[in-house]
Amino acid sequence: MSCRVLPYYLPPTLLLRQLMALITISSSTGWRISRRWIRSLRRLLKVSAGATHYGCFGYAVHPVYEVTSMCNLRCMHCHARGGKPHPDELNTEMAKSLIENLTTVKDFRMLVFTGGEPLVRRDIFELTEHAVNLGFNVVYATNATLIDRDKARKMDRIGVLGVAVSIDSLNPKKHDEFRGVNGAWKRCLEGIRNVLDFGLYLQINITASKLNYDEIPDLIRFADKLGAHVILLYNFVSSGRGELHSDLELSLDEYLNLVKTTAKIQSEVELVIAPVALPWYYAYLISKSKVPVEIVKNWVTGCIAARGMFYIKPNGDVWPCAFLPIKAGNVAYEKAIDIWNSEIFKKIRDRENLKGACKCCKYREVCGGCRSRAYISTGDPFAEDPTCGITTS
Repeated sequence: MSCRVLPYYLPPTLLLRQLMALITISSSTGWRISRRWIRSLRRLLKVSAGATHYGCFGYAVHPVYEVTSMCNLRCMHCHARGGKPHPDELNTEMAKSLIENLTTVKDFRMLVFTGGEPLVRRDIFELTEHAVNLGFNVVYATNATLIDRDKARKMDRIGVLGVAVSIDSLNPKKHDEFRGVNGAWKRCLEGIRNVLDFGLYLQINITASKLNYDEIPDLIRFADKLGAHVILLYNFVSSGRGELHSDLELSLDEYLNLVKTTAKIQSEVELVIAPVALPWYYAYLISKSKVPVEIVKNWVTGCIAARGMFYIKPNGDVWPCAFLPIKAGNVAYEKAIDIWNSEIFKKIRDRENLKGACKCCKYREVCGGCRSRAYISTGDPFAEDPTCGITTS
């Protein structure tokens, strides 16, 4: 076990791929790199450390560690069913060992701590310092309601690069209803302000659903005014607690309109929008770009399940994606590199294994269809994406 992460700038082609991904966004939407990006370039390079492609969840490749399923909120869509702790949640020493294990995959340079809510775990700062000392660039995926100034100051001191914070409505009452706790909106905004006061990277996560579909353009502009660099525009997936609210999923017409609206708004804002569970958005962008698919596939991948996502549950189980509950191994007891190269990961990576419309689509390599939606709909992770609208765009 190497127990040390490679520098983010090795190999140099990583930076070239990231630049080409940004150029692709620019050429297909009219987006331009702004002063905000230039001022934050050093931190942004670390956040995108190890990234080889642009797609769902933003840049790939990176592991995401669900350090706990405990949470102070009760969000309607939570794939982790956040609330109570996982019965087999790893203790501090086992979690540290797991983080060390991740260094066996040379492509892993950035590490996301998520939950539940990572900040309810008492040893989260100890785990963070351990990861940073190994060379990982650490980001928290958090609801931000627990980030007071002291926590923000400590996050900055121990080397947390930034946070990914969820906002689902501009109406505080509606946001609180979606998040399951009164006052969540107010405390979330306070947490964001504390983070920004210490110059940390800000990503905003939005979950598009029937509840906020009409608000999405305004939510994107609001996140831009807050000073976010990236929006992960999640699309409601009926997994975890979301299974109880499947009626919140958008219709096919709404998905298509959301893709077109998102591409249009991209030219108006400084941040970059990366839809999640909607990989044909990237095919739509390529269709508007002059760069041939055969070339652009080198830095745009669409769905990153098993290609760029290495999702770790609180007990160490590894899934190809947060919404694709297929166990590929357990990183608490197996080498991360062996799971990364496991049979199921290899099969999902190889898009020759896709079926139906996804297999013969000319945008297969820059989209791949949402493997999670295919699995949820049919029980087969290789089936065609039932929500794809690229053929009608």
